[in-house]
Amino acid sequence: MLYQLFQVGSLPPIQIHGTYNYHLVLLSYLVAVIASYVALDIAGHLRDRNNTRLSTTLWLVGGAFAMGAGIWSMHFIGMLAFVMDAPMTYDITWTVFSMFVAILASGFTFFLLKSKKLTALQLGLGGVIMGFGIAAMHYTGMQAMTTCLVIHYLPTVFALSVVIAIIASEAALWLAIRSNQGTLKKRIRLKFASAFVMGAAICGMHYTGMAAAIFTPLSCSYSINSIDPQILSSGIAIVTLFILAVAFALSTQKEIMNYHTLRLAHQEGMAQVSASVLHNVGNVLNSINVTTSVIENRLSHSELSGLKDVSKALEEHKNDLGHFITTDPQGSQLPGYIKMLADYWQKEQKVMSESMKQLTHNIQHIKDVINLQQSMSAKSGLNQITSIHELLDEAVSISAIEKGDHGITVEKHYEKIQPFFVDKIKLMQILINLVRNGKHALIESSRQNKLLILKICISDQNRVLIQIIDNGVGIAPENMSRIFIHGFTTKKTGHGFGLHASAIAAKEMQGEIRVSSEGVGKGAAFTLELPYTL
Repeated sequence: MLYQLFQVGSLPPIQIHGTYNYHLVLLSYLVAVIASYVALDIAGHLRDRNNTRLSTTLWLVGGAFAMGAGIWSMHFIGMLAFVMDAPMTYDITWTVFSMFVAILASGFTFFLLKSKKLTALQLGLGGVIMGFGIAAMHYTGMQAMTTCLVIHYLPTVFALSVVIAIIASEAALWLAIRSNQGTLKKRIRLKFASAFVMGAAICGMHYTGMAAAIFTPLSCSYSINSIDPQILSSGIAIVTLFILAVAFALSTQKEIMNYHTLRLAHQEGMAQVSASVLHNVGNVLNSINVTTSVIENRLSHSELSGLKDVSKALEEHKNDLGHFITTDPQGSQLPGYIKMLADYWQKEQKVMSESMKQLTHNIQHIKDVINLQQSMSAKSGLNQITSIHELLDEAVSISAIEKGDHGITVEKHYEKIQPFFVDKIKLMQILINLVRNGKHALIESSRQNKLLILKICISDQNRVLIQIIDNGVGIAPENMSRIFIHGFTTKKTGHGFGLHASAIAAKEMQGEIRVSSEGVGKGAAFTLELPYTL
C-alpha cells in the first residue's frame, strides 16, 4: 500500500515535470481569500446571542458549504494551473467525494466555533482534525485525476503538507475567534487581514502537496466516467461564486440587521435613560420643594423675631439698664429670655444647617445625573479609564433604586479593582439595562424581602465579572435559550431590544453576557464578563 502511494526508492528516471500558469495560481489564492473572508464572517454569526437552534444550524450548514466549496474550488483551480505534457481529465466520483470531504471538514470547524467557550484542547484537537480533513480533500482530489500518469508522493514533503494543513487549520480557528471581536470597523479590518493569512495558508498546503507529487508516464487508459478540464473549471467558477455570493449576501444582511438593531436599541436605551433621569430629577425636585418649604416656614415662624422686642427694651433703658434688670419685673426676665433665644438659635442653626446640606446635596445630585445623561449622549467607541464601582453605582442611581422604593434592598459586594480601559458609554448602557431588568423583576414579584445584589470581581482568567442578581420573578426554563433573542420579552410592556442590544454591545467590547435562573419565582443572575485592560 505504501509503495503504491509513496515514492520510497530512488526517483524514477522518466518523470514528467509541469509548469504553473501563474494567472490561475493568483486566481486560486484570491478564491481562497474570498472563501476565508466569507467563512470568517459566517463564523461570527454562529455566536450571535439572538440565534435560535434552527438559525444556528442554518448558519453552520451554510458556512460549511461556503468554506468547503471555497477550499475545494481553490484546490481544483490550483490543479488546473499545473500544466503538464500529458492529457488530463477528472473522475466525477472522486471529484464529488473530495468536495464532500472539504464540506465535512469545514462543517466540523463551524461546529467547534459555535461554542461560546473554546478551550485550548478543543482548539488544538479541532485544528488537527480539520487539517487532516483538508489534506484528505487534497489527496482525494488528486486521485480524481485520470491521466496517462501514475502519481507517487515524496514522504517528507507529503508529511510537510499535512503539517501545513494542520497549522493552517489552527490559524483559521484562532483567526475566526479573534476577527469577530471588537467594534464593526475593527472586525472588518481583522477579517480582511485574517482572510489574506488564511488564504496564504490554504494555498501553501495545496502547493506543498503538489510539490510532493511525482508523475511517471503510464500507458494511457481513460475512464469513460470523466469530465473535461475546461468544463470543470467553468463549473467550479460558477458554483463557487454563486455559493460565496449567496453566503456573503446573507451574512452582510445579518450584520446590517444587527447594526440597525443596536442603533434602535441604543435610541431606546437613551429614551429609557432620559425617562429615568426625568423621574430621578423629579423626585429630587420634590425633595427640594419640601426642604425649601420647611426652611421658609421656620424662618417665618421663628421665635428669634423676639430679638426685636429685646432690642427695643434695651434701647429704652440704656441709661438705667442695671436698675431695669434688677428691679423691673419685665426687665428681670430679660436675661432668661435672652438665654432661651440663644438655646433656640443653636437648635435652629442645626436644623437649618442640615436642611441646607440636604438642599446642596440634592442640587448636586441633579447636576450629576444631568452630566451623566449628557455624557451618555456622546458617541461610544472610545475606550477610557473607568472606575467600574462608580459606574455601577451611577447605574443604580440613575435607575432610581433605593431602599424603601418598592421595598427593594440593594447589597453591594465589590472587590477592589483598579480603573481599567473600557468603552464607558456602552458599558453604562449595559449596566442600566441589567439593573432596570432586575428592578422590574423585583417589582413584579410578590416576595416581601426584595433583594438586588451587585457583585464585582476578577475571574481566574483575569477578566472583570459584574453580576446583577435578584430574587424576583425568575426565568422559565423554556425561555432561557431565548432571553437574548431580538424581540423576545416576558414583560407586558417590553419590546425585547434591551438584552439583545446589550449582548451585541458586550460582544463588541470583547466580552459576553450570561444568565442563570433556577426557575419561575426564584430570581435570576446576569453576569457581564469583560477584558481587564489596564
